[in-house]
Amino acid sequence: MSASTEIEVPAEHPVTITHPDKLLWPEAGITKLGYVRYLAQVAPVMLPHLQDRLLTMIRFPDGIHGHSFYQKDAPAGTPEWVRTEAVWSPDRQERIHYVVVDSVATLLWLANIGCLELHVGFSTVGKPNEPTSVAFDLDPTAPGFERVRTVAMCLHELLGRLDLPHAVKTSGATGLQLFIPLAPGHTYEQTRVFTRAVAEYALKRLPHLVTLERRVKDRGDKVYVDYLQHGATRTLIAPYSPRARREATVSAPLTFLELGRGSRPEDFTLHNMPRRVHERGDLLQCGPGADLRPIVSFLQRRPAPAW
Repeated sequence: MSASTEIEVPAEHPVTITHPDKLLWPEAGITKLGYVRYLAQVAPVMLPHLQDRLLTMIRFPDGIHGHSFYQKDAPAGTPEWVRTEAVWSPDRQERIHYVVVDSVATLLWLANIGCLELHVGFSTVGKPNEPTSVAFDLDPTAPGFERVRTVAMCLHELLGRLDLPHAVKTSGATGLQLFIPLAPGHTYEQTRVFTRAVAEYALKRLPHLVTLERRVKDRGDKVYVDYLQHGATRTLIAPYSPRARREATVSAPLTFLELGRGSRPEDFTLHNMPRRVHERGDLLQCGPGADLRPIVSFLQRRPAPAW
């Protein structure tokens, strides 16, 4: 296929794919067209996690080994049918026109412009100060996944005892992220009380493995439990989004049974995720949203619970 070939892919709106044979993940043998096919296949489970959320893009126009950049503003030439939302940025003192992914066509267009990583926040456009989930980002400081696995299973045990629905996914890189879906009406001020208490519990239970230090140089070889990553301006890699890694790994939901039996981030790639989704569905769907407000009220009265 010629490098100058263009093809048109049908979706809600026809999407032109330029240079479909361009290698985006050379070691994994994945071309731009292969990436387009991946997104089309996982769209039924991916789109609900992107719906009504502001997108932060990380673009690699020439593949994972080429120049890359973060982008929040919709780029020049964005099609009229791509939804955007203008949001005032106090830092920039101007409005940022974010892309909102609400269609398969938008996903395919993002693939065409080299958006290989999709990051979203915890709130929807209409309710920016109301998180729809709580997240704990487990970030290893040193190589090796076993520390992360141990910390995740510790949090799983606690959340189970608290009878809170929760799910886990890989970051697609080296870490894990645990999620608790929330009932409507929570604020970030409330959820911060809870996430801090859980992080401090992990530190108390596993002081040889866990750190809450923000500065990397102060973490040693421990796993950073990033409870501060949950906030109105924070983002995490979206479920099912690829990562710019040689293995073409993706941010993959998995079960705690799989995690306990030895699953690792590199087990889940653009090659095998479509079949996994077809067979397993969306493993992040873990039940109705939890009401953390009674727990938060308790914590505010007794900041150091005997969990």
